[in-house]
Amino acid sequence: MSSITFQADPEHGALRSAIFGLFFVLWVVGYILINAVIPSDGFNIIGVVVGFGLAAVLVSQVIEPYLRRSWPSGRTLHMDANSIRLVHHDKVQKTINTQEPMSILLWNFKIKHRRNRVPAGWFVMACALEQNEDYLPVYALVSPEQAKALEERAHFTTLISDRDAKAKDVRQDTLRVTGEQRRLRLAETFRWADGAELTYADFEQFLQQLNTLYPQWMPLNHR
Repeated sequence: MSSITFQADPEHGALRSAIFGLFFVLWVVGYILINAVIPSDGFNIIGVVVGFGLAAVLVSQVIEPYLRRSWPSGRTLHMDANSIRLVHHDKVQKTINTQEPMSILLWNFKIKHRRNRVPAGWFVMACALEQNEDYLPVYALVSPEQAKALEERAHFTTLISDRDAKAKDVRQDTLRVTGEQRRLRLAETFRWADGAELTYADFEQFLQQLNTLYPQWMPLNHR
């Protein structure tokens, strides 16, 4: 197979900080300009509202798309015939040797409360490649419709939090389920700490490549 490279972390921390800072600066500039055109003796409410609107439009329609294209995070996910590697600039952070046995773990969970850029009700769809007790975690933040489409391709296990697993209303039917959830929670810890986020389209392609190249390790959905 030829090498495939995915850009990871499309909304990395530095990008979000820059967008927030530019929004605030443009809001202040907009307020000053509107206040100069429509002066007010006191606090200029019109300046605040119009300045906010102008800043929001400029950031969302012009600045943010440009920064997304021109300012990558520096982390990339590489797939070739011998390995899958997570690289930050020129430093390899994680490597999975595809010539040796590995496990592919797939799980998901619903986002219950709105976050900075993700609405409540969306899903985290995650995949971790496990080898020699180490994990290479990859994930995407997706809408309910996108989550359903991904679940048609492979079997994602719903993650039960450790707190919910200990609750009385959660029934652990078998030792297998208990062990599976424990393993997924460990993988989720790795994802939370240093997981590589992909766009929905890239995550879908990543799963397709895994299923094509390593079907013996892929948890397929046979429903």
